[in-house]
Amino acid sequence: MRLTISDLAREAHVSVSTIDRILSGRGKVKPATVEHVLATAERIGFHAVGSIRSRRGIEAPARSFGFLLNDRSRLYYELMSQQISREIAGLTSVQGRAIFSHISGPCPERTAEALLALGEKCDAIAAVCIDHPQVNMAVEELHARGIPVVAMLSDISSKHRRGFVGSNDWQLGRSAGWFVQRFCPQGGKVALMTGNPRYLCQQSHAASFRAFIQGATGSGLSILEAPSTDESDTRAQQVVTALLHEHPDLAAIMLAGGGLEGAAEALRSHDRPPLLIGTELTERTRSALVSGRIDMILSHPGEAIAREAVHAMVRLLEGGKSGAEVQTSLPFEILIGENC
Repeated sequence: MRLTISDLAREAHVSVSTIDRILSGRGKVKPATVEHVLATAERIGFHAVGSIRSRRGIEAPARSFGFLLNDRSRLYYELMSQQISREIAGLTSVQGRAIFSHISGPCPERTAEALLALGEKCDAIAAVCIDHPQVNMAVEELHARGIPVVAMLSDISSKHRRGFVGSNDWQLGRSAGWFVQRFCPQGGKVALMTGNPRYLCQQSHAASFRAFIQGATGSGLSILEAPSTDESDTRAQQVVTALLHEHPDLAAIMLAGGGLEGAAEALRSHDRPPLLIGTELTERTRSALVSGRIDMILSHPGEAIAREAVHAMVRLLEGGKSGAEVQTSLPFEILIGENC
C-alpha cells in the first residue's frame, strides 16, 4: 500500500502542514527538519523521497552494486537477477546500478577472477559462490580495497566477508531427513546427492540429512552416497538413471543442489518411482512438483534473499569499514504439489 503524507508526518513526528511545505516548496522549513523528514522518508520507503531531497539541494549518491551469480541458463538465477534489478531500481537512499556477472561451473579460478573484475566497477558485491582458498583470497583483496562482499545462499569461510544472507542449512537438511523417514515407513535405501560439495550450503544439507537418517533408530533407512550432479540437469538424469538400474528398490532420493529437473526426468517412465526431494525451485521444477514427478522442494527463498542482500549492501556502504557485519537467516520454503 502506498504511504501517504499523513503516514510520513506521523513517523517523523511533525505536522502534515510541515510535510506539505517541504514537498511543495511553499514556505520555509528549518534545514534540520528537512534532514529529519528525509531520513524518515528513506527509512519507511516514502514515494516522494526525490522531491524531499531536491528541497535539500543534494542528490542521492550514486552506487554500483555487483552480483556474482551462477549461469543465467539456470532459471533460478535468471529469476533472482530480475528480482535484484527491481530492488535496486526501488532504492531511494542511493542512485543504484546493478552489475551482474554470471559464471558457468563452480571453478575457483573463474570465481575469483569474476569477483575481482566486479571489484573494478562496483562499490559492494553480493555473491553466490563456492568456498575455496582462491575465492577467499579474492574476498580479502576486495576487503583491503574497501569493497564489502556479502555471501548469498551459500556462505564462505573467509573472515573478510562482511555478511551472509540465506537460510539455516542445517535445519533444512534435517527437515528433509524427517520427511523421508515419515514418507518411507517401510525403510529402504536413500540416495544422497549434491550439486557440488564446494558449496557450503550443500555440505550442510548433506551432513545434517545424513546425520538425521543415520540417527533414526529402527527406521530401516540406509544412505547411498551418490555422485554429484555438477549442478547439471543432464548429469543428474544420468546419475539417477544409473542408480535406478543398480538399485531398483531405491526408496528415496535427496538432491541438495542443481539438477532437480534432470532427476525428475529420469523418474518419468519408472513404474514405482522413489520419493524425490530437492532444493532447487524454478518454474520448471514447480511444474514437476504439481504434476507429481517431484514430491517435495525445500527451497531457499530467492526473492527474499535478493531483497535482503541489496539492503544489506546499502547498510554496509553507509556504515563503512566500521559497520556491523550482516547476518540474515531467512526461513526456507517447504513446497509440495498442493501449496505451490
